[in-house]
Amino acid sequence: MTKIQAQTMKQTLWLDITTIYGWSTTAVGIVRMEMECAAYALYHLGSSVRFCRFDREHGYVVVDSQELNEILSRLKNKAKLQNFAHHFPAKYPTRLALWKHRVNKVIHVLPATVANRIWSFGAQRKHAVLALYRAWQEIRSALKEAMHPSLQRSIQSDPVIAHAIYGGLRAPFEKGDVYISMGLDWDQKDLPYLYAQKRAIGFKAILFCYDIIPILLPHLCVGNVAAAFGKYFADVAWCADQLFCISDQSKVDLTGFLKSIGTPVPEMQVVHLGCDLVDRLEDSADLAIASLMHSPYLLFVSTIERRKNHEVLYRAYIRLIEAGTTNLPKLVFVGKMGWGVQDFLADLQYDPRIAGYIQILHYVTDADLSYLYRHAYFTVFPSLYEGWGLPVAESLMSGKFCLASNSASIPEVGGDFVEYIEPWDVNAWAHRIAYYVEHPEEVKKREMHIAQHYQPITWQAASEQLFIRAQELV
Repeated sequence: MTKIQAQTMKQTLWLDITTIYGWSTTAVGIVRMEMECAAYALYHLGSSVRFCRFDREHGYVVVDSQELNEILSRLKNKAKLQNFAHHFPAKYPTRLALWKHRVNKVIHVLPATVANRIWSFGAQRKHAVLALYRAWQEIRSALKEAMHPSLQRSIQSDPVIAHAIYGGLRAPFEKGDVYISMGLDWDQKDLPYLYAQKRAIGFKAILFCYDIIPILLPHLCVGNVAAAFGKYFADVAWCADQLFCISDQSKVDLTGFLKSIGTPVPEMQVVHLGCDLVDRLEDSADLAIASLMHSPYLLFVSTIERRKNHEVLYRAYIRLIEAGTTNLPKLVFVGKMGWGVQDFLADLQYDPRIAGYIQILHYVTDADLSYLYRHAYFTVFPSLYEGWGLPVAESLMSGKFCLASNSASIPEVGGDFVEYIEPWDVNAWAHRIAYYVEHPEEVKKREMHIAQHYQPITWQAASEQLFIRAQELV
């Protein structure tokens, strides 16, 4: 019996699963957080937690246990995106994911030859298609603002106006309930509607902050996401009775931002992510991954995008190669394609000096990822900024030493188990990689320290702590 089950609850905790409801590939980051918490609630907390999703046409829709179980099974067994999703980066979830799903449903009724031509046409013009999609979203937003220019202020000051606008949308919550949302909310939710429902019904809301990177470093993010994030967190400040931040750094960043724009600053708590992966019972893997086992390799797990700073590793390797280093291990990048790396990928493809040194793997299952961590020589994580830095925790959970960036929240994750390097310092990355390649005994010493002292947070423990804190609001 869990601590939550041990208490009788008159009110209900509602977990919003909108993100995983529309997700179609391997769960990572925010998606994994929602998936793991939903699984914990479904399998351990019984009727004390109920589930819902947000639909822009119908409001909040109840999701029953059977449907959620099917969603979780689908995500846990999913290894690869299908069709259209193979060709487009995962930086535009989940509204875009739902749109892709609808397109898939239409295309699937066509003859295979016709469908394949359509996918090929879209794949070759993916940037243009995404630009058109963003333009359509901007048009919709502009029309909404034109129709209701003072919508946010009106809803905050007058529930009658809110009812007139949102009266046709449903919400299953009751007074005293606690609503929890931890997904990709800036792209999926209507916070003015949530605010209006709170005023009308009297429930409480817990919302999440993973990071405010698009506000702090807009040049490292796609399109106009910085403006959208600023508005989103301003709305969050009005809607949330409590905010859960995934690191002290995220809490400090968000507090500073909300104070700077003059909104309320809700109570905030820090809840850390879990880091355990599904392991294999047998010591085998996909053929492409098993082929890496013939020689040492360094592992970098991350979406391949500008902010993750893959380029510093490329430059460090070039520096070592030009210096005559001959025993460099292969560098393995595991992650989906993101934004702003076209030139970098072209360098990898056409630079003859790096040929054979770098391998990219997409859509790796949890079991194969666990296998990759377990057999890596050590891991690297040079990201420019993180709200947490889950791959660092996963590396330590797997018993592997990590060379990581010293920026933002990453030292919170790694403690004294990780060696930190300034993310832009190519010479430092080259020097420390070469050092650990030439001194395997130092790597073993680091691994021994991790094995003896590192205390990982499991997803079950993280989920239980989250629901215990949420229950305190009931």
